Amino acid sequence: MQPTTQHILESLDDPKTLEALYRHDPESFRDAFDEAVQAAPDSMTLRVWAARLEYREPTQGDARRRLWSAIGLGLLAGVLVRIPAVWLGAEWYYPRFAPIWVMLALTAYFWLDHRDRVRLIAGLALTAFIGVYAALLPDYTDSVIMALVHLPVLFWVFLGFVFTGASWRETEARMRFLRYNGELFILGTLVSLGGMVFSWITVALFMLVSKNTAAWYYPNIGVIGAAGVPIAATYLYDFVFKRHTGIASVLARVFAPLFLMMTGVYLIGAFLGGQNPFVDRSFLIVFNCLLLVVLGMTVFSIAERGQQVQVGWIDYINVALLVVTIVIDLIALSAILFRLNAYGLTPNRMTVLGANLVVMTHLAWTCRASFGFIRGKIGPVSVRQAIAGYLPVYAGWAAFVAFVLPFVFGFS
Repeated sequence: MQPTTQHILESLDDPKTLEALYRHDPESFRDAFDEAVQAAPDSMTLRVWAARLEYREPTQGDARRRLWSAIGLGLLAGVLVRIPAVWLGAEWYYPRFAPIWVMLALTAYFWLDHRDRVRLIAGLALTAFIGVYAALLPDYTDSVIMALVHLPVLFWVFLGFVFTGASWRETEARMRFLRYNGELFILGTLVSLGGMVFSWITVALFMLVSKNTAAWYYPNIGVIGAAGVPIAATYLYDFVFKRHTGIASVLARVFAPLFLMMTGVYLIGAFLGGQNPFVDRSFLIVFNCLLLVVLGMTVFSIAERGQQVQVGWIDYINVALLVVTIVIDLIALSAILFRLNAYGLTPNRMTVLGANLVVMTHLAWTCRASFGFIRGKIGPVSVRQAIAGYLPVYAGWAAFVAFVLPFVFGFS
């Protein structure tokens, strides 16, 4: 049984049940505990548990170990991204292997906490198989490009498998992984901005000594630093902020209504301005990018709302965002089908069509669950199940595009 706010509140007079809930899934317990405190701020039991949870701090040895692990993995990822490209060529090597090494470094960071042998063997086998496959792919045709774009998704799925540990089948474990991705994006952006400022100042200073500084710095130090950004952001998320920054929930509440207004105004303005996704290819590309951004914003907003049973204004915003996203997806699907009928089937069109169908199904499932929650027919857990339970479908689609599509089109 997953610990929820309601379970905690019902077990305030039952210490054994509370302890069992915590031991079953400590992270889910912590997530639900914050909401339980808000619901019953005067509870002495919750005050005692709050002191206990806050007291559990990493030791100095843990701090050093995590820091050196992050530094070592960041440098290793950077070296593996940059050094082979010197001999193999950046244009050939980076698209095939750079995302793989970065994702594996992130996976290794979380694997070091548990050192599970099964996941280690699975990771080595996956890396060997996909590494050989990526190396054997021919030059950059449409189907090969689509395959290379989707290969990192498989490593992202494996990262989630390691991150969630033994709870990888459970909804809340998957939701924690989705929240980690949101936190990683935020912290990674901040680290990247800091790195860019540092690089700009460094290059500007050394340009006074040598005019070739920029030509050497960015392809070498810049690439290694960029490869280490996700590890640095993960360390901040994991150790400094203890897997919850508080920034993500605030941003979700701020940007969800802003995205709703933006997409609504954009749709009205685009069509009043005469834009036609059926004949304008660039407009269709923008539509699909907007679809992915709004989908991510919606999923992230739902993930951050927690397990509160009471319906709030953010839930209505999320439903409105889902409806707008479905409208966008329907328009994009119609345009893709029109272009397929007019210009024929290509790897790009097939990939975009399939991706839109996959996303449409996920949106419809999540929207239905969200409507049911607002109407009081189901609980928030069902909404979270609609999001987390669908993740394997994205993995299946990525595997199809990566391993089947190139053969269907003869690697053309």
